[in-house]
Amino acid sequence: MNCIRLISSSRLLNSRSGYRLTRVLAVLVALAGARGAIAAPEVPWAGKAPGGEVVRVAVEPPANPRYAHLAWPKAVRTADGTVVLGYQAGTHHGDASCPAVSRSTDGGKTFTPPQVLKEFGPGLEYSNSGNMALGLAHDGAVVLLSHGHTGNKTNHIFGWRSADSGQTWTPVNTSALGPNKTGSATGAVVMLPGRKLMVVGHYREGSTPYQVGIWSSISEDDGLTWGEPALVNNLNAGEPVVVRHQDRLIVFIRGRGPAKDRQFASISDDWGKTWRTELLNVQTLGAGATSLAHPFAMVNPHQPEEILAVTFERPLPGRAQLWRAPAKTLNFKHDRTLVELPRIPDDPHTDFGYAWVVPMEGRRALVFYYHGLGRGSCPIWVIDTQL
Repeated sequence: MNCIRLISSSRLLNSRSGYRLTRVLAVLVALAGARGAIAAPEVPWAGKAPGGEVVRVAVEPPANPRYAHLAWPKAVRTADGTVVLGYQAGTHHGDASCPAVSRSTDGGKTFTPPQVLKEFGPGLEYSNSGNMALGLAHDGAVVLLSHGHTGNKTNHIFGWRSADSGQTWTPVNTSALGPNKTGSATGAVVMLPGRKLMVVGHYREGSTPYQVGIWSSISEDDGLTWGEPALVNNLNAGEPVVVRHQDRLIVFIRGRGPAKDRQFASISDDWGKTWRTELLNVQTLGAGATSLAHPFAMVNPHQPEEILAVTFERPLPGRAQLWRAPAKTLNFKHDRTLVELPRIPDDPHTDFGYAWVVPMEGRRALVFYYHGLGRGSCPIWVIDTQL
């Protein structure tokens, strides 16, 4: 079992530009957390829900600037009700980010400080970890896969399982996924028949035989070992999220280049042996929006024939949009705006996105995202809403 590093968050001030405002916000939320979910204190750059739902900080940035930039959240809810939240913790996206996790045992009201699973950075085996995939195994264990890379020169996938709802983590065998065979593992880990699991990701430059496109990998033993990557498509696209609807697999994919404001879906009806890919009608809606961030999608737990999707529109003013579609047609219709992030001239809190939804009891759901400084302090936020 590997050693996990717990990051202290006791210091309140830092000289980094913009850090003090974010820390004060986070500390106020943390102090009030014991009394239950509260709305975020009024700061100009914080997001607001048009529907009046609570928007608050889920995980505050640690005082140590080495881990103060929290981003790209994924989350699951285990059988005992624990919410396990995974994300990247570093200085910024480009370098020295590390896979980290926090836990909530009170329904998402409060979360533990970041626990780093593996160190990445200058002088180490890989300089950065850019994304992760998170899900549940058939036996209830939490499975997390995260990639490490050094620019576009070299990369590998690392993985862990937790049998105790995210308290302790054991490394798994990902030797078939690298070095230099894949790129980034992203989105969800989904269950297939038997003890099989599937994960998807996108290829990076420096990999062979493919440097562009989407890949998938299957575990035959509930996430203990992972098989060779297989090509899903060769799109110039990335950050895929796989969803299982009955006997169909759907991979939602963020477009790049000319298609940066669109999303694609690759669909398989034979458990990933063959795929067909189509352009979705999900697109930017807000005035001035030019691109969509990392996709999120899941089967509606209250209406199993429906797919729910959430997209973040960029740049600021940013919006997280909720979409709905029949699972058979994937003809999406806009439902509502979940959160709006303001554009404030000269304000540095311009890094945001990557929504992830966790169904809770009843129709309640938690929608996680990140928002903060591009370099420096950046919290993980959460919206308490209804599906």
